[in-house]
Amino acid sequence: MKQFMTFLKILTLTAITSCGQGQVNNKVSEINAVDSNSVKSKETEIQQTHYFDTTFVANKQTFKFEIKDISEDEVTLTFTRNSENIKVDTLQSGGLGNVEFIDFNKDGNSDILFTYMGNNSTYDIYLFDKTSNEFKYLKGFDRFPEAIQLKTNPKYYYSYHRAGCADMNWVSDLFYIDNNFKTIHIGHIYGQGCDFEVKENPQVIEIYKVLEDNEENKKEIEKLPYLKNIPVFGDKWNFIEKYWNKNYGKFN
Repeated sequence: MKQFMTFLKILTLTAITSCGQGQVNNKVSEINAVDSNSVKSKETEIQQTHYFDTTFVANKQTFKFEIKDISEDEVTLTFTRNSENIKVDTLQSGGLGNVEFIDFNKDGNSDILFTYMGNNSTYDIYLFDKTSNEFKYLKGFDRFPEAIQLKTNPKYYYSYHRAGCADMNWVSDLFYIDNNFKTIHIGHIYGQGCDFEVKENPQVIEIYKVLEDNEENKKEIEKLPYLKNIPVFGDKWNFIEKYWNKNYGKFN
């Protein structure tokens, strides 16, 4: 049996989680993460089975959140607020591995992050909207794996994913979230650090401004020598973080 891990980070006192016929009640203190084994994916030769529900408080409202299969390929998400069903959505279930309650946008409220496992993991997220007291699906978020909020301007976020050559080639993108809960892609970095056949494929960092939220419509604004900026493999994380935090204004 494969564990379907859920991490709860909920601004409430009580979280109630159940799976199958068993039920577990967990006391959850503020901003503490709970590693729950109560959500499991039962794997057979032909399908996975997903089921999870939890009850929690956000913005003085009581919510219940439930996931369950409707087919081999899809799950339904049911959101209940104060005993009233307010939203039912459908997500693809293939590769669905983790569900995490995190404060992604640092607004003091828990959001719901879904992780799809793969060579490059992808993500879906529902952000809590305290104005409407609802969870809103963030459109286009699956384009930006491993997204992190900038320290210098919390409006912006950057992502990372591997692009070949044992992760020596990589991509990082800059985006923000508009008022309609949609991601807007504005910057793109391609790092070509592969040290194989460098005469034909020189090591370089290419930086682009993305126009009209369309990666196919991008303009190169800078090209940097790779080894001067990233002399060893592990230095790329520091380079990416520093570059976006310092230069995000170039991409407005």
